[in-house]
Amino acid sequence: MLDVIRRNAGSWLLKIILGAIVVVFVFWGIGSFRSQRMSVIAKVNGEDILQEQYQQAYAQAIERYSKMFGGSIPAGLLKQLNIKKQVLDSLIDDALVRQAASDVGIRVSEEEIRRVILSFPNFKRNGVFDKKLYDLALREAHLTPIAFEGLIRQQLITDKLREMLFSGIIVPDAEVAEYYRFQNEEINAEFVKIPSSSCEDDVNVTDQALKGWFEENKARYETKPKIKIRYVEFSRDEVLKGVTVTPDAIQSYYETHKKDYEVKERRRARHILIKVPPGADNATTAKKREKALEILKKAKAGEDFAELAKKYSEDPGTAKSGGDLGFFTKGMMVKPFEEKVFSMKEGEIAGPIRTQFGFHVVKLEKVEPSRVKSLEEVKEEIEKKLKDQKANDILWEMANKAYDEIIGLGGLDVYAKGANIELKETGLFSKDAPPPLVGFSQQVLNSLFALDKGELSSLLEVPKGIIIAEVVEKRPPEIPEFDTIKSQVRRDFVREKAQVVCEEKAKDLLAKAKSEGLEKAAKSMGLEVEETGFFKRSGLAKAKGVPRSVAKAALALYEDKPLCEEPMKVQDEFYVFAFKERKAVDMSGLDSQKDQIRQTLLNKKKSEAFSQWLNHQRQKAEIEILRNL
Repeated sequence: MLDVIRRNAGSWLLKIILGAIVVVFVFWGIGSFRSQRMSVIAKVNGEDILQEQYQQAYAQAIERYSKMFGGSIPAGLLKQLNIKKQVLDSLIDDALVRQAASDVGIRVSEEEIRRVILSFPNFKRNGVFDKKLYDLALREAHLTPIAFEGLIRQQLITDKLREMLFSGIIVPDAEVAEYYRFQNEEINAEFVKIPSSSCEDDVNVTDQALKGWFEENKARYETKPKIKIRYVEFSRDEVLKGVTVTPDAIQSYYETHKKDYEVKERRRARHILIKVPPGADNATTAKKREKALEILKKAKAGEDFAELAKKYSEDPGTAKSGGDLGFFTKGMMVKPFEEKVFSMKEGEIAGPIRTQFGFHVVKLEKVEPSRVKSLEEVKEEIEKKLKDQKANDILWEMANKAYDEIIGLGGLDVYAKGANIELKETGLFSKDAPPPLVGFSQQVLNSLFALDKGELSSLLEVPKGIIIAEVVEKRPPEIPEFDTIKSQVRRDFVREKAQVVCEEKAKDLLAKAKSEGLEKAAKSMGLEVEETGFFKRSGLAKAKGVPRSVAKAALALYEDKPLCEEPMKVQDEFYVFAFKERKAVDMSGLDSQKDQIRQTLLNKKKSEAFSQWLNHQRQKAEIEILRNL
């Protein structure tokens, strides 16, 4: 599958980050029928979910959270979010979607998957798919090509099923107008900010209070398990320095892998898109087509196509660059567009072409025929590939030989002395703060932390090569003595108690403000009232002096309900805020945003409908959880 991409990609990605939603990548387990049966953790209408699938998906989720929090996941967060259940639920949902799609005949071709991969902006350099960028992205996300393709296949199946189930959903004009009004109303709010730090002097601190508080909060001071290792390292870079590849080997590889270096015919085009809203009636569609025809006439009359695109195109991704789509091959564009472009001659202008996006006017700029890259073009790439392969083989051979010697001689010390090498040693480290040598591989860290003191590891692949390690010290979790961390305890105690004092102060202010207004109440307490200035929902960052959450809450206030119901706490600050004034919404910008708003609301409706459908599928499905996680 996708041989040309995969054979050149090695071991490889994504963040189809992607915001606030956790995305879980599914890796398919491989093994005998017996081993699969023994590792089934759940069944969905008879379809097995394997332990291997779950472990891979869980590891990927943990790594993503680790990156999100700078390598150290906050204590208790995974339990709080119930990540184990999230991962299993995601695998169950994926199975339900696949089954429903299969029942109605939905399929995803390899060409569709390939088209998605080639369309990722992060995989392109100067508008053209770049395999090296693809390799790097996958490597950084610890994904294989098959896993990444599996992710895309699942998403395409979900998209197709969603479209089939909910294609009849519409968004009326009145709903679009109301959303525009809602997003663009502007208010000015007044607020009082009370930082907890301003109340710290009001906290009474005694040794007795500190000790009592420490006893109640001991768990937060518990240290994490730590280990110290010594090791012998086999460096991939060092091995690579001595590796050579002959010209004959490069020539031979090229001759037997020529298919990998085929370059398909590429065409470069510019286009002008006139969007047609989803579900548009015949009159609207005809009007849009007429507009595209007028632009086509201008282009054929000799007007500069790039300038026309800048002026008329509704494609936000290409309009500013004169409609330039860069080079593309067959399979990268939607079918009607592709069929037309690949039937045109250089310099030809055609249209309107109807696609699901609207009407396109297109100009074919250049044609590059298919060809096979010359040996000279790919020589460096092949040489690097062969060197890497050879170095990897040598590296593992060296490490395996050393491991056998270490076992035979009775330990690292004897081996190091005989080999005249110096054993290296790390400092103490925890799983969430490993040394660069080890990296954040959960598999390697789990292996190391499972060892007893003095126990030898197996061969462990780390970022720069392979290590054989021995644990020289293990430090279990412990709670330090009060006197050793008294200053830290004092800081935490004061900070926490100051928040209580600060909250009471904010509540007192709000109570007074309800009877005499915020400004008068604040003045009587020696506090300052500030204003946010005018801001709207689509521009919360413009609210001066308050965080986004406070600005968002202020937008819910009105003339007849001007004060917040409770003080709002954001980090170590409390806010008491009130509505001050509102601007009338200028509806003149609605027409230019109508299509975009309609699409946003349509996507939201479809997502909500899909979630309801999925819940219904769960209720009627036969789901068996066979193993506790």
